[in-house]
Amino acid sequence: PMTIEWNFIGEGAQVFDPHRSIFLKPEMVRIGDRSRLDGDIEIEGGRGVHIRAGVHISSFVHLNIGGGELWIGDYVAVASGARILTGTNTPDGQSMSSVAPGEMQVVKRSQVIVEIYAFIGAGATVLPGVTIGRYAVVGAGAVVTKDVPPYAIMAGVPARQIGDRREREGWHWGD
Repeated sequence: PMTIEWNFIGEGAQVFDPHRSIFLKPEMVRIGDRSRLDGDIEIEGGRGVHIRAGVHISSFVHLNIGGGELWIGDYVAVASGARILTGTNTPDGQSMSSVAPGEMQVVKRSQVIVEIYAFIGAGATVLPGVTIGRYAVVGAGAVVTKDVPPYAIMAGVPARQIGDRREREGWHWGD
């Protein structure tokens, strides 16, 4: 049986099929109470991954690509196939290959924040340095290149705002 040495795993948190997933630097990963990580995911610990309470990470998600720092707030959902990047090789280096000698690369790492109650749709990509505001929705396949305001509904490549959750019929959630 595989043993994963997490930094912290909260009460009631579930990690399904860990033997079918990839965890790089799990000692840099914190998983909050009642969170659920499905099988077939990849999490790169990098400078830190902080998954708060009640978060659902669906199958085939890849988190913290590039090894920066990722914060995921309470009750966030990340749908199947989504990717969150926190770092990348830049064109300022001689090579952009991650296996090239370090002196040939210029790597930029940053922080991504996904605030409480946000949703990231299937196949969406969030680029480094972005904040997804509370209650925001990122549609399936969207590519988020800049900060997303709270409550915004985003879609497209690059993602643009197409709505606001507060305008939905029956909106009654508070701040």
